[in-house]
Formats: sequence, structure tokens, C-alpha cells
Amino acid sequence: MSKVMSRLPTNDLSEPVKRSLLTNAKRAYEIRLQTGNGGNLSGRVPGTDLIIIKASGCSFDQCAAENLITVTLDGEQVDGDGLPSRELATHLAIYKQRPDVHGVFHCHSPWAIAYANFNNTIPTVTLHAKSKLGRIPILRLSGETTQARLAAVQAMLAADRNLRVFVEDLHGIFSFASTIELARYNAELVEETAQIAWFMALSEHVTPNRERDA
Repeated sequence: MSKVMSRLPTNDLSEPVKRSLLTNAKRAYEIRLQTGNGGNLSGRVPGTDLIIIKASGCSFDQCAAENLITVTLDGEQVDGDGLPSRELATHLAIYKQRPDVHGVFHCHSPWAIAYANFNNTIPTVTLHAKSKLGRIPILRLSGETTQARLAAVQAMLAADRNLRVFVEDLHGIFSFASTIELARYNAELVEETAQIAWFMALSEHVTPNRERDA
């Protein structure tokens, strides 16, 4: 026990991370970016190898200090009751490969999932999306195992070291940034962009042909 406790950061380091996770979890639930008990988010404790992540089975709306789990970059749980989110391995893969990332946000937002089912990317159809996100690739897995997902995520990050977001087919948005707040902002922007892209694609089929109708 003493060995575990010695690895925990002081409250000055961990408490701001926890507060930010709780604030952004509740905000995501309020705006319906994630409903039910799906989705997860995490934050890196500055200057350490520790990650704080939402517990498994806990909704964003129910997030509280007691259901946040602290783990090392190797996945060893060092603080908190319950089990960390089932997406922990994906979060850790991102943190290991991207030291600049201090927040990872994942949600099952419907517009992004729907668009990803029919396309290889979500087009950044607005100037805001182009400037903030760059591109929104779709991750399609050749297998459903954790190892298949990790290998695909690692390859995607290695191919684009400036990547900010991706959408996993049939699963949802993964957004990662220097803060959890920025990661959540970017996830919101992906969902907004996917919705606009749907409307624009639909308009190509339903907009009246003025010459034909004249």
C-alpha cells in the first residue's frame, strides 16, 4: 500500500484535473453529446505518468470524484474504487504516443457515427472545422479485439502526428488535446460538422432544379 500511495500526486496536481473532468463530463451530458452511461474521458496529471479516467458504467451525468480512477501509463490502478473505463487501453495508447496530449474525450454521438458508416472521412465543410480540426478520418477495424483496435490507433497516430480527432466506425468520436476542455470542444465540433455535412449531402438530392421546374 505504501508503494502505491507514494506514486500518487499531491492534491495540487490531481485535483484540478479531476475538477476539469467532472465539469466537462456534465457539460457533454447537458448538451446531449453523450446520453446514457456510454462514453468516457480522461486527463493526464501534469509532470507524472498518471492518468485519471472515468469509471466503467458511470454516466457523464453521474461523474463525481468518487468514481474517477487513477492509473499509470502501463494501466496499473493506483487509486479509486471500481474499474476504469473499458476504453482505457485506447486512452493509454494515445497518451503514450502523444506526450502533448493531456485530455482524451470519447462519445457515441449519432451524427458522426452515422456519417462515418458511409464515408472514409467526415469532410470539414466549414471554415471553423478546417482551422480547428484539420481533418476527421474514419477508423475501420479489421478485427474487434482490443489488440486490433490498439494497432489501428497507433498506426493512425504515427501517420499523422498532428491528428486531433478520429471517428471509429460504429463506435464514435475520439478527441485528444492539450486539455480535456479542448478535447471536448473538438468533439462537439466533429458532431456539428458531421450534421452539417449530412444536410449538405441531402440538399444535393432534394434541392429543386429551377430549369426543370420552370
